[in-house]
Amino acid sequence: MGLLSLFGLGKLPQGLAGATLVIGSAPALFAAGDFLDGLQKKFGDVALGVIGSEANAGSWPQIPVPEDLTKTIALLKKIQPQRIICLGVEGRYANLVSEVSCPVYWVNASDWQAAQTDCKLIMVADPLLYQTIPHSVLTGDPLVNLSALPAIEMDTALCERFKEQREGDRWVGFFAATGEDEEEEVYPIFNRLIRHKMGLLVLAPLDEARCEPVYRESIKYKLQTIRHNRLSTSFIPIKTRVYYVEEPEPLAGMYPCVDFVVAGGSIHQHAHNIPDIITPILHGKPVILGPAHRDNPLVKAAVAAKVVLAAENSNEIFEHAKYLLENPAEGERIAAHARSWLEAQVGSLDRVMAGIV
Repeated sequence: MGLLSLFGLGKLPQGLAGATLVIGSAPALFAAGDFLDGLQKKFGDVALGVIGSEANAGSWPQIPVPEDLTKTIALLKKIQPQRIICLGVEGRYANLVSEVSCPVYWVNASDWQAAQTDCKLIMVADPLLYQTIPHSVLTGDPLVNLSALPAIEMDTALCERFKEQREGDRWVGFFAATGEDEEEEVYPIFNRLIRHKMGLLVLAPLDEARCEPVYRESIKYKLQTIRHNRLSTSFIPIKTRVYYVEEPEPLAGMYPCVDFVVAGGSIHQHAHNIPDIITPILHGKPVILGPAHRDNPLVKAAVAAKVVLAAENSNEIFEHAKYLLENPAEGERIAAHARSWLEAQVGSLDRVMAGIV
């Protein structure tokens, strides 16, 4: 039902009047299922204000929120929501919430304009943003809702194998837990990188059943390759171009040893696995993400928070890796930001729900 039709009704459709109204973009609201369910359980009726005049966000009662806010403000006064929750809304919508008399909560606030309203509570997902938005609280993103972070073991003994690479000023890049059809993208990226500066590719397919056929297929690239489980010396020889890992234990152990990580599962849409960004972030490594599986809540939030380097294609993966090689201090900054951001997401849904009354 369009906004003009709603505005002209003498009686509002069921579920709108007196509801908790959550305003956000259609993608954000689609991803907010657990959050919306929690609000409904706590407060009763929940309705959505979907930014964009033609936007739709599923089966919840909803109204569109077009660019022209005049009629939306009038409709809000007619609906008389119990409370309004702005979910990841830009600060330019501050005028919308300043015109209502009910309590307003700004969740995932992203700029200072949220602080110019009379919000009852302004909640921020990112520790760096939290420092720039007055009167806000750091809650994490309720759409991520991590319950805990895994324990990380740092076995640096494995890193001694890269002694010759480090002494030769070679970089080590980890394409970790790759999935279906991703290695076909990886080798051309690596070939471009070593023309820029010589380094070592650590490649580890996630599925052990794929390892042998991927290895056989890789022979066509004519890159000197050593398989981890067949290394007969203490150190990887300096002439090695690809270090090939085929087992879960060394895959997990490689993270402390590398300069950057490209998350497998993100490189090609055919990959079935969800990219693991938690492990490299906890190991303090900058993470590059390809375009696949962006609908995963954690991946989506990490991209939005700019705590990972997001690439839309293989060329951008190459450019991000090249940038990290040329700017190691920037890689360290990104990794530190990512770690603080990730830690802030643990228990985020409970914190946000507790703040809304």
